Amino acid sequence: MKPGRNEPCPCGSGRKYKSCCLGRETARPATTPSPRDFDAQIALGRALLERGSFPEAVDCFRRAVAIQPGNPVALFHLGDTLRLLERFAEAEGHLRRVLASAPDFVESLVSLADTLAEQGASDEAARVCRRALALAPDYAAAHFCLGNILRNSARLDEARDCFVAALQLAPDLVPALGNLGNVLQELGDFAQAEKCYRRALELNPGYSNAAKNLGRLFVEQNRFVDAEAAYRDALRSQPQNAEILERLGGVLLELGRADAARKSYLQALAVQPARTSTRLALATAALPVIAQSSTEAAAVAGRFAQALDELAAWLHANPGRQVGAADLAAAQQPFFLAYRDGNHVELLSRYGDLVRECLAAQTATVRPQRERPRLLIVSHHVRRHSVWDIVLRGLLRDLDRTRFEVFIYHLGNVEDQETAFARSQAEGWRDRKTIADPEGWLAAAAEDCPDIVFYPEIGMSSISYFLAAHRLAPLQVASWGHPVSTGLPTIDVFLSGELLEAPDADAHYRERLLRLPGTGCCTAPQALVAEAIPDIEATLRCMDGPRLVIAQRAIKFDPGDDALYARIALSAGASVFILLRDPLCPWATDQIMTRLRSVFRAHGLDADRHLLVIPWLAPAKFLALLDLCDVYLDCPAFSGYTTAWQALHRGLPIVALEGRFMRQRLAAGLLRKAGLPETIAASPDDYVAIAAGLAAECRDAQRKRERRAAILAAAPSVDGDVSVVRAFEQGLTAALAAADGQRWLRDDLSPGGLPRVRA
Repeated sequence: MKPGRNEPCPCGSGRKYKSCCLGRETARPATTPSPRDFDAQIALGRALLERGSFPEAVDCFRRAVAIQPGNPVALFHLGDTLRLLERFAEAEGHLRRVLASAPDFVESLVSLADTLAEQGASDEAARVCRRALALAPDYAAAHFCLGNILRNSARLDEARDCFVAALQLAPDLVPALGNLGNVLQELGDFAQAEKCYRRALELNPGYSNAAKNLGRLFVEQNRFVDAEAAYRDALRSQPQNAEILERLGGVLLELGRADAARKSYLQALAVQPARTSTRLALATAALPVIAQSSTEAAAVAGRFAQALDELAAWLHANPGRQVGAADLAAAQQPFFLAYRDGNHVELLSRYGDLVRECLAAQTATVRPQRERPRLLIVSHHVRRHSVWDIVLRGLLRDLDRTRFEVFIYHLGNVEDQETAFARSQAEGWRDRKTIADPEGWLAAAAEDCPDIVFYPEIGMSSISYFLAAHRLAPLQVASWGHPVSTGLPTIDVFLSGELLEAPDADAHYRERLLRLPGTGCCTAPQALVAEAIPDIEATLRCMDGPRLVIAQRAIKFDPGDDALYARIALSAGASVFILLRDPLCPWATDQIMTRLRSVFRAHGLDADRHLLVIPWLAPAKFLALLDLCDVYLDCPAFSGYTTAWQALHRGLPIVALEGRFMRQRLAAGLLRKAGLPETIAASPDDYVAIAAGLAAECRDAQRKRERRAAILAAAPSVDGDVSVVRAFEQGLTAALAAADGQRWLRDDLSPGGLPRVRA
């Protein structure tokens, strides 16, 4: 069986067959055979195939068929070569003629199966391929073909078995190794996927598909250094591959090399000037992962605005531009804008509108009548994760199923016991084992026809943003897994908490802001036992003074706040400030430490005696760290809810500076919910004074015990707030009634049209 058009070219270049030798004009053999010599025409056609001259090979096979019209070998070669030229309808006709006279012609069965699959007839393609396997169970190409059909039908477990069978028969079949790696990656078996890609590259170092997918695997695991190496390996054989250049740019951004990232994007555009996803990525490259100075931080919004101006001008110069769903679904997002101070709703809305312009037109869906509205939850983190622990789990657990039918789309490929729990709570479930690509998710939503779509964390994954940019339901709702407006015109409501928002917060959102009770979440304490960290304990024993932990990623440290920590140290005296190395951007922690060391020295402090960086810790070990510390310092520029929630349950005093925006008020809202507002600062000076006071208090063992006991006694009050779930239900019911012509309006609204809140 000849390679498929999307498989590696047999010439060894590493490029796809269709992008390399498919249809390439090469020199004809010196001898021209007689037009009536059947064997000579077949031989010449085969020679031309080997040289990649497919159109000329077709001519030879047509002459052979004209000489012997019913010859199955000639018909097979003609049909199979037309398949390689993507002339599928013609190919199908000739291949069916083969099987009419030679039904057991296995190669023709496999070629027909591939041809049918390319035309969308996957069920018949699978049946034809299984027929070939029944006749020739040891034919590796048939197993490989069936694996491709099943993979493209999102039947990944079966596809995996087919590729394994092909490799048992042909261990060095490079395309099967590559495709098995793809399937294993989608199934979440990262270690085995990596082995497949590496074995394929050992056999064919120029197999760029394996290098590209290995890079994608590393990105999914946040192994950005390894991803850069993989993409650069892929570019050695395909230096003009715009997709790989774009992916490399995204990795370079994550590594903090913005200039190199922009260069890579520009190289991609030099190859494909009309590549929209690269244009979007180039715009987001104006947003640094971290800012090195307050001046740089203040300039970010203006730089991004200018980048959006350039993007809009390019898009509007060709308004009919078509963008592939796969490219758009993988496009970069303005994630890092949220880490700069200010109200960014206008910029996020401009970006959201530009993305919307790139989407294909949608057809209206006729929605069925249902007794209960169908609520679709779409998340990349249906597993142990802060989004799941804080935002999702309690809602799903306590939702009134007499009022809603629940479907869940799990966009990630990491699963655990929480995933199993979520699946048990859903009346409909889809994941990457059953959905092959972005268009598959759109098709699934069209089939499932939800009334409400709930996105807990728009902005944290490209595919989630891509889906949210579509209108998949009359009512579409976001929450604060990423605590900033989505900027999308397709999101109608943003769910937050009344204790998290300032009085003027409506102006911070493009969506209609709905404030749920308390902090807007219904949590349950974690069932975790602290795991000892003896090496860190030993280090801390060698450092004097109270221990103040700043348990956030480096991206949350704004340069404008650096001096606060030095001022606390000046006031507190001997003290230790503990930072955790950023798990995704470890280089960023080094840059933060450089900044902090400079500020501490400027205040006359010995940075080595005050600053300590430790590795990022697993959840159980992080609890042990909290037990070893005396004060939890929330990052003023970008607050943390999950870590503050964990600190609260370990009795650790929390200092929070309550800012203007929700992303600066998460820990403060949690403290208000717990009835512990006295450690909420109203100004930077207040933040320093409260932190220094708590540090001094820790030197008195009795006062320290009393405060921790009081915090532990208050901690349970932040959990199990079912009133949040009731308000969630009633708010969605009211919003859906407004969006869908009052269809769901029952007894859920008060006479004035506002949701009734029931305990």
